[in-house]
Amino acid sequence: MHTGAGIAIVAAAAVLLIITALVLRPRLPQRATDILTALGGAGVGAGGLLLLDRDVSLASWIAAPVILALAALAHSRMLFGGAGPFRT
Repeated sequence: MHTGAGIAIVAAAAVLLIITALVLRPRLPQRATDILTALGGAGVGAGGLLLLDRDVSLASWIAAPVILALAALAHSRMLFGGAGPFRT
């Protein structure tokens, strides 16, 4: 258990996600914001694993960052999809 490192990584990844979504998304190409969003999601997954008390398997170290990177990317695309007005 590495509580300090886990908290620091989760906090840094959350700041990266917020800055990417609110500040950088309108200014950077979509590929760059996708990479930054996926990196932030993977950081949340890796930092969360550092907070666990028990031993974490190799499968968890592979699956959690990958799944959270994809989830962060999907969430960002759904929440901030398109710059125009909502279509009904």
